Amino acid sequence: MLETFVVVKKKFSLHPEVLKGLPFFASFSLERLQEIIESARVVSPKANQVILRQGEHLDVMYLILEGSVKVQGQDSDGVTYQFGEIGKGHFLGEFASLQNEASRATFTTIEDSDLLAFDRAIMLDIIRRADPEQVLNIFSVLEGQNNAASERGFREVLSRRLLASQMEVEKQRALTQMVAGVAHEINTPLGIIIAAVNIMARELASPVEVTAQRAAEIAESLELMRLNVERADRLMQDFKKISVSQLKDEKQLFDISEAIEETVGLVLASLKRSQVQVKFHNELASDTKNWMGYRGFLSQVLINLLMNVERYAYPKGMGGIVDVTIALEDEGHYRLSVKDQGMGISKENQAHIFDPFFTTGRSIGGTGLGLAIVHNLVTKDLGGEIKLQSEEGKGTEFVVIFPRVILE
Repeated sequence: MLETFVVVKKKFSLHPEVLKGLPFFASFSLERLQEIIESARVVSPKANQVILRQGEHLDVMYLILEGSVKVQGQDSDGVTYQFGEIGKGHFLGEFASLQNEASRATFTTIEDSDLLAFDRAIMLDIIRRADPEQVLNIFSVLEGQNNAASERGFREVLSRRLLASQMEVEKQRALTQMVAGVAHEINTPLGIIIAAVNIMARELASPVEVTAQRAAEIAESLELMRLNVERADRLMQDFKKISVSQLKDEKQLFDISEAIEETVGLVLASLKRSQVQVKFHNELASDTKNWMGYRGFLSQVLINLLMNVERYAYPKGMGGIVDVTIALEDEGHYRLSVKDQGMGISKENQAHIFDPFFTTGRSIGGTGLGLAIVHNLVTKDLGGEIKLQSEEGKGTEFVVIFPRVILE
């Protein structure tokens, strides 16, 4: 069987000494290696070509003579993870071929490579004709390579799941911080309502003539109660929208500018103690505001960006201004900007700002996951991109560009 993904080298000189230098064939004689070379074939896939896909059944195994191959796997949830890279002297597809099973990984060339291809029958003949020591060496090499790949894969899966769980904790932490701010903000209207109720109670406690002044005071108290009940209700309704959307993550049609304004209002409640002021700029025309998208993902992005400003942009207690702007980037994309005039980010740190667990604020409770969550939500869930513009001492701007129509 000749693979369709490769170009066979017509003139490829492979000397037995080359195979002799590889652990798998170290115990074979040069004469036997020459026979193996003559029965096998060299194939030369270009860079970024898939040699073998996970789940495929092939009766071929490959030995890497030159080049390197990326090994990937996919778990039961459809999440792709990296086993790592393998290079010269490593086999791929060996156990799937020998045991006539489906491949447990996908192998893709990283660069132009040369592979020695063995049909299953050839490999079985090599094993059959080998002496016990050679057979032991063959399976020892194969088992060692397989164990190394499995360990890399296990570490990758474990790392991904650990990161996913910690990211979920960080999302809940940001939401909890916002809850605390909202609860504190609601205390103000509730306090005013209680004061107004007490005034009315005193005025109505004794049945005396209702003068114009008393009527005005009662009316003023009622108006204060109405305004502050509306304020508390608005805070609770906005919080309900955001918290419920965070749990559902369902696509829905809504006014994107209104959703951003609601999120800003809620986050502002927790930013007040840091004296951070947020100014919202809506530059969308009325016919471009309706977005069929994910309210929860969008609000989480904005919450994390604003919390990041509170933690890093301005010296503690000094406060400052943050401008949040929603506009059209082009006909097919929105542009959400979060810009401060704070301390800025060094060029050295900018290269790692979206890396999980990278933080300059470990001493003040930073986990290094806030911006990693943002990057993940923007690129994977919103199908967009995030850009960073910053200069030390002159502030930072995060620009999120995402489609007006999110494909399924």
